[in-house]
Formats: sequence, C-alpha cells, structure tokens
Amino acid sequence: MNKQRGILYAFLAVILYATIGFGFKIAVTNVNPFIATVYIGLFATLFLGVYLTIKGKLKDVIKEFKKNKLFFIIAGFIGLGLQQILYLKSFSLLPASNVVILFYLYPIFMIFISGLFFKHKISIKSILLLFIGFIGVYILISKGSLIIPILSLGTILAILASLSWAFFSVLIKYKKFEVESGMFLFNLFGLISLLLMIPWFGFDFKISTTAIIGLVYLGIFPTAIAFLFWNKALKSTNLSTCSNIALLTPLLSILLISIILGEKLVPTLIVSLVLIVGSVYLNLRFEKNK
Repeated sequence: MNKQRGILYAFLAVILYATIGFGFKIAVTNVNPFIATVYIGLFATLFLGVYLTIKGKLKDVIKEFKKNKLFFIIAGFIGLGLQQILYLKSFSLLPASNVVILFYLYPIFMIFISGLFFKHKISIKSILLLFIGFIGVYILISKGSLIIPILSLGTILAILASLSWAFFSVLIKYKKFEVESGMFLFNLFGLISLLLMIPWFGFDFKISTTAIIGLVYLGIFPTAIAFLFWNKALKSTNLSTCSNIALLTPLLSILLISIILGEKLVPTLIVSLVLIVGSVYLNLRFEKNK
C-alpha cells in the first residue's frame, strides 16, 4: 500500500509539474525569468506557511529546523535556489530544447547519485528502462532532429542545474524529517538564496495583474503542492520508479499546451509517447513483480 501511495504521489507531482509550461505561456511570458522565480518562491513559501499555520504545525517547523539546521539550509539552497539560477541562466545561453533535454538527465543522475553516495542498489533492467524513457524525452523535445549539445558554458550550467535537482531529490529521499515542515523550510531557504542574488540580477516590482495571478498559480500548484507530492513519493516508493515517472513531465506538458493553447502536435510525439509511457509501464510492472 505504501508503494502504491508513493506511485500515486509521483503521478500527481508530475501532472502538476506539467502545468508549468502553459502557465508561463498564458500569464508570465513577458516577465523576467529571475523575477518570476522570486515571485514563485515567495508565493510557494507563503502558501506553505499559511497551510502549516491552519494545521497548527508551526511549532513542528521550529523543531525540525533545530534538529537539522544545516541540512535544511544547504538542501534549500541547492534545490530551490542554486538550481533555479543555473537553470534560468542556461536558457540565456542555449536554445530552450537543449536546456530541457540536458535538464531531464536528472532522473538518470538520481540513480547514480543514490548508488554512489548511499549505496542504493538499482537493477540493470531499471537503468535500461530509464535510458529508453530518456531517449523518448530526447525525441520529443528535439522533434526528431539530431541535437548534440556542444560543451559550452550553457551546457555546463544546464547539466549542473540537472545535477542540483537530482542531488536535492536524493537528499530528501534518504533524510528523515516531517515532510510538510521540511518543504516549507526548503522553500524558505531557497527564497532567501534568491533574494540574496537580487543585487546581481536586479528586480522590478512593476508587474501586471494577469502575471501576478499566473505567478500565484505557479507558486502554489506546480511548486508548493507538487513538491509536497514529490517529497512524499520519494519517501514512499523506490528511486527508480520515481525517476521513470518523472520522465512523463515534458510529454504531459506538451500535450496540455496542445489541448489548452491549440498548438500543433508533431509526428515524433507518437514515437516519444511509446518510448516514455512504455518505459514507465514496464518499470512499474517490474517493481510490482519483485
């Protein structure tokens, strides 16, 4: 039951993550990416703070922080501060398709980081299925063309962003803490990291009402709530299953953009659909039969 609940949490997280694409396209396309990230971090932190206040769990936050001060500060900085900056900066140096392809190496990085630092054993079959799913992501985003990212500053930054998110995910997988309090602390220290970077990136408070509404949505649903689900998924089921399910995000994002915004689907979507969904399905079957 715990594994099944974890799989459900992973799917819910992925569905919410997938709404980021059309959320940006509808409301915040014209907002500076760094400013958008700061607002999203702010709204996510406020939402989680209010949520914990209503549940009467603010005391738990203080207890959790006292037990693992350095962990929450470092993990929040890596996963919700540094990762965001590296990811955004790489978009200014590379075509968007290259950045997304490189970022979606993170499910593969998660497997290797967990094995290297936490001695977590992953079967060859799970790794193979993960690579097949990644090939599907590659075909989906590249639209069938041969995109080979050249080693450059942008490529390095995109890979580092992917590694940061993978490392953050593995850290929260193996560290014991109360999930809701922990996610508030991660977002809080991620936000503080972003605020400290304002002197380098600048900030403009002039923003439209439509953009604010969009940023509120992005801060609450694909960030705060999705992170809670992702955290619970990592706590409840194994890493290889979560990694495979994560590969569904770009596929669902493109499908949602097509349905909601009416953008045309490319023929290569079918190939990538078979590879990604097939790899996830086989991985779930494989884990079920263990």
